[in-house]
Amino acid sequence: MDLYISHDKSKRLNIYLFGLFFYTSIRIKERVVNLMIKFGKGVVKHRVLILIVAFALLIPSGISFINTRINFDILSYLPSQIETMKGQDIMVDEFGTGALSFVILEDMKDQDIETLADDIEDLKGVNDVIWYGTIADSTLPREAIPDEVYDAFNNKDANSQLMLVTYSDTMGSDETMEAVNKMDKMVKNHCFVAGMAAVNADTKTLVMQQAPIYVIIAALLSMLVMGITMDSIIVPMLFLLSIGMAIIYNLGTNFIQGQISYLTLALTAVLQLAVTMDYSIFLWHSYQEQIDKKRAMAHAISHTIVSVTGSSITTIAGFVALCFMSFTLGLDLGIVMAKGVVFGVIGCVTILPALILACDKAIEKTKHKILMPDVSRIASWVTNHYKILAVI
Repeated sequence: MDLYISHDKSKRLNIYLFGLFFYTSIRIKERVVNLMIKFGKGVVKHRVLILIVAFALLIPSGISFINTRINFDILSYLPSQIETMKGQDIMVDEFGTGALSFVILEDMKDQDIETLADDIEDLKGVNDVIWYGTIADSTLPREAIPDEVYDAFNNKDANSQLMLVTYSDTMGSDETMEAVNKMDKMVKNHCFVAGMAAVNADTKTLVMQQAPIYVIIAALLSMLVMGITMDSIIVPMLFLLSIGMAIIYNLGTNFIQGQISYLTLALTAVLQLAVTMDYSIFLWHSYQEQIDKKRAMAHAISHTIVSVTGSSITTIAGFVALCFMSFTLGLDLGIVMAKGVVFGVIGCVTILPALILACDKAIEKTKHKILMPDVSRIASWVTNHYKILAVI
């Protein structure tokens, strides 16, 4: 009998605790929702101030981005304990050279090559220049020189000579790449420059020239897709403007790392655009569900915050996971992209709503019929054949 009563009390206690937990959860959710709505109303009320501050912040962000060093030495991200990095440190510390280039000279007289070698050796960052005249006097008859020495620097069939240039720093240092660029200009009419230092310098040139091009292409393709799937021409432009501002904020805060990799720079803008665009689309759809513009935006902001929080945290966690790679390029990219998602979410619930409300009249005037075909039949077919699709 006592056991039965004890069991009955325990059951009632469990029901009470469950009810308390359920009630507390509802109250917490209500407070969070109310807090988010208050935040949304605050954004709507102070939208002009938000835009002024947002555009003003672009100036220091842009200056900071320009002054943040871009690292083009991919080897510097390798763990210091591996043999490659140990060897490079020994080369720099004990032999005074960290990189080299091979210069193939065509149809040049020995006197001109000697002058060129002296000019190259005077460049800042160049450690030494070795060519045929360094090993043997170029005025000596061909027959007086051992074949091994002559053939190492000369190609008699192609009428070309080989020059070896060593640098005092690593191949990705600013000094080395500047020396390679100057050397390339000095001898471009008579030679080809090879070696990792030259490849690194060319990589820098290509990245800096082409990165803006494919960012523009990504923006244009996004505009095309959103133009087909949405009912406004202006709204996609506002999406890209707010995300573009978030990208600049992200790049402008990279000074906290001291420098970023050229690969991180090349990937950041496009990745951030792709990852955070969904948040903007969700906000717009939530905004369209209401009639009163200001009230609709306040609720759209609150719904967006609640809905995208889990998604954004998951995305951030994925990028943070890159930070644990031994190849520290993952740390570089992970930090930058995690910041990018944070800036993207903040921009989506502050800058974008302010832009949409500020351009409300222009949005209404430029609305058009959605060009996206009706896919409800496809949706119905999928739900009716879910078993077959699951098996496939």
